[in-house]
Amino acid sequence: MASAATFGTLDMVRAFAPVLGTNGGGGILNVLSAMSWFSYDGANAYGVAKAAEWSLTNGIRLELAGQGTLVTGLHLGSADTDMSAGYHGEKIDPADVVRAALDGVEAGRIEVLADEWSAYVKASLANDPSEFFVATAR
Repeated sequence: MASAATFGTLDMVRAFAPVLGTNGGGGILNVLSAMSWFSYDGANAYGVAKAAEWSLTNGIRLELAGQGTLVTGLHLGSADTDMSAGYHGEKIDPADVVRAALDGVEAGRIEVLADEWSAYVKASLANDPSEFFVATAR
């Protein structure tokens, strides 16, 4: 799963980046996940795919900066979509995700944390990882 998702994104960027560069730059928004930064039992393949996507996003940001293309990573927990219909935890309204993404791109941000959960997970990266895993394993 990680390979297909990562190489699909890379293929898409390779297709559009030259056009953006020819036109003086532009923007690429890659929808990631708070699971870019942690694993969850039963969703390990998804977490691996999103971690790879996060790394890819950081790499293409460096590669495309010289042509004036902004590459923004959008992280969120769970949005209230068909994909998360079976998930019964807190979900963000998709319209709020879109607003956060557009506001971030307009502000020139390289990373957008669309909800409190993704902000919490990202902040936990600076701590001892056992603290996060103990807190989420309950």
